[in-house]
Amino acid sequence: MARALDAWEIFQSGGEPTGIQGEIVSSWRRSQDSGVHPERLDVGYIEIDSGSAFVRTAAPVLEKIGDTLVGSATCLVLTDTNGNLNWRWVSERSLGRALDRYEFAEGARYGEAHAGTNAIGVALESGRPAMIVGGEHYKQPLHRWACAAMPIAHPITGQPLGTVNVTCRADDANHLLRMAVRLLADEITSALYAAATAKQRRLLDVFLNYRATTTSPVITLYDHIMIADETATSLNLDQGRLWATVREAGPTARTIRLSAMVTARMFPVTPGTLADGVVLLLAGVVPVGRQAALPASAEPQPARLTPIERAEAQIISNVLVECAGNKSAAAAKLGISRGTLYQKLRRYRLK
Repeated sequence: MARALDAWEIFQSGGEPTGIQGEIVSSWRRSQDSGVHPERLDVGYIEIDSGSAFVRTAAPVLEKIGDTLVGSATCLVLTDTNGNLNWRWVSERSLGRALDRYEFAEGARYGEAHAGTNAIGVALESGRPAMIVGGEHYKQPLHRWACAAMPIAHPITGQPLGTVNVTCRADDANHLLRMAVRLLADEITSALYAAATAKQRRLLDVFLNYRATTTSPVITLYDHIMIADETATSLNLDQGRLWATVREAGPTARTIRLSAMVTARMFPVTPGTLADGVVLLLAGVVPVGRQAALPASAEPQPARLTPIERAEAQIISNVLVECAGNKSAAAAKLGISRGTLYQKLRRYRLK
């Protein structure tokens, strides 16, 4: 802990800290860039949804485990995807009062942008479990505490739900804190799977079956459910709009168009009806990890492009590379006219 405090002092004085994890220093820099004050607590509070589906499923799991922690000076927390505390349990009242004084209560904002480096914020930023002890916190008032957090995603849809967090006093922290939060996350994930509907489970089974037999990006979709592979997820498609497009096309449609370049073959889970959802196999999208580098002459794409437009620009760039810059050949391969190709090159600032 003393080493972390020394590194914190060096960083706050403008020096380059050593002897501390790079992930923590990176978080300090993000906190500094966000204008987080290192010496004031002031994380602030917002109105929260303490009755969310995530909390309703996860809180009973933590309460049951919490019965074994009474007297251990431990706090268990659930947050939303922004790091806001949606639910809190403490093993003893005195600990609860102490945490209240440090603004670690329901509604408190513990994302990095408000609370600086802490396990909740780091876990959300990295997508991995995080443990922050004492002087590793960006805010000096939090140096008395230790916390470990792990992101939670829905086991069926993969949708991020928030984090589970374990907090104790820094003097009581040890390596078991990290192990404990992993075990809690596993228990919560199991409860979420058990609470999933039969339709959600069926869509997952269908998704896994298609993904095992095709190289196309895969989506399974229903009213409020979307399960997508890495490539499809990278397009940031809006579930509601996509389902509306499917419903408009109807159960007999074979193809729907998502953009000028991206289409999807559509297969109802139950032939002839949309009542059980659909499978979409995307075409015109380069799978994640297989993209060719942009040509050296390509300029940065405008920030206003949608995810699908960015995917389309990437496809055009790849085809231009394959055709050695020959625009006539590229237009033929893309199935569009030269005039349309030139319009898209100007639109996406490709040469």
